[in-house]
Amino acid sequence: MFWCLKADFGLSQKIASKSYLKSAGTVVYAPSQAHMQNKMTFASDIWVLAVIIIEMLTGVHPYAGRTQLETIENIKKGKMVVPLPDYIQGELKEMLMNMLNMDADKRPTANELLETELMQFQSQIDKANENKEQKVGNIDQSKQIKDLESKNRNLEIEKEKEKRRADQEKRRADQAEFDSRASEQGRRIAQLDMEELFKVIKVTLISSNPKVMELQDWNEMKQELEKLEGGTQLQIDIIRQKKIKTCQQISAYLFGQTDNEIRTQAVEAGIVNALLKIFSTYSLESITPSHAWTFFEFTYIIDNQISYNTFKNINFTGLVRLLDHPDITVIHRVSTSIQNIIRGGQNSTDGSSKSPYYQSLASCDGINKLFILFKKNLSKYSKDNAAVCISLLFRSKEISNVEMRKEVIAHLKAAYLGSEESIKRNAIWGLRYLAQNVVNRAEIEKDGFKIADDDD
Repeated sequence: MFWCLKADFGLSQKIASKSYLKSAGTVVYAPSQAHMQNKMTFASDIWVLAVIIIEMLTGVHPYAGRTQLETIENIKKGKMVVPLPDYIQGELKEMLMNMLNMDADKRPTANELLETELMQFQSQIDKANENKEQKVGNIDQSKQIKDLESKNRNLEIEKEKEKRRADQEKRRADQAEFDSRASEQGRRIAQLDMEELFKVIKVTLISSNPKVMELQDWNEMKQELEKLEGGTQLQIDIIRQKKIKTCQQISAYLFGQTDNEIRTQAVEAGIVNALLKIFSTYSLESITPSHAWTFFEFTYIIDNQISYNTFKNINFTGLVRLLDHPDITVIHRVSTSIQNIIRGGQNSTDGSSKSPYYQSLASCDGINKLFILFKKNLSKYSKDNAAVCISLLFRSKEISNVEMRKEVIAHLKAAYLGSEESIKRNAIWGLRYLAQNVVNRAEIEKDGFKIADDDD
């Protein structure tokens, strides 16, 4: 038995046997046999999934070259341009490398992946959570809730208050740990992000619903996300849990999708606006990584012009608010989303002009919030993302805040001289944009530093 992946790269055909297909779709997401032998098998999808996972975790396509042709040549040779970072290790690293095996017959199947200890452990966590949710979800709305209210109202309220107090204390303790143990912060955020990603991967692998989402489906999901929350605390919790489930379903459907039309249709249905409303109205503690990850999926648009058309009128207020979230996983996903949106605008407008998103972010104090995030040093990822966002926003514009100018430029220069390829590429482009202003350029070049014109 074979499972159909929801991650569709330009194809929408249900496969009933292991017959070869002529390769089609996005060429940089096709394995070596698609380029050299013009054939695709189920093992090809396993290779593609590994590439997407690595790109989601590191921000860089593992075979990315300076041009599309160079990327294809790297794929043919199995040449990864950037080694897997240290935080991807153990069984996860082994699983990804097996999925990228040049020999398609030696790649694991979807069923074999689901049987790995790593995915089995995640499955146990999911089953435990599903059992808890099912107990709540199956409550009879007319009778059983009334019985619970009459018998357990006071007890449930006290338990909920105690749980919230405990959660708040835990978040404070976690925050203190981040402040005092900077060397562990990058590893922890990567772990938290991977846990949320595993949930998406699992839903994608085991889904047996080949249905293509249509406008009516998106409208129904939007209505679910906008459903009014009223009644007892238990009733409110049930509604919010359903909204989280809707977010997870959306993330699983969009994961790996490169069809921009799918995201555009969902945006037009109002999904993004519904999420932004949640970001603006919920208490920070009520916004989960699932909410943040779903919004991130909508910013992961390959075509820069479509990205700019989608978000050029966005109100950043809700997103900027989440930069103060107590959960660093949410902060990381939100800061990456902001960077994706800004980058789409940068690459769709005149490279010598001011950033199209500068004013909209400045109007909600977003630029200052990004600099505060940068200075907090919560993790390497949040600091890098904040620095890159600021450099893109100040394209051809002086950073008038002297402290911001000195610290952000110093960070980008250090990143460019470092060995981490993903931030190095972002840093050089950020410095180039900043250097279009004479004041910024003077700060960049004051110690003899020169920006390489031909370095990508």
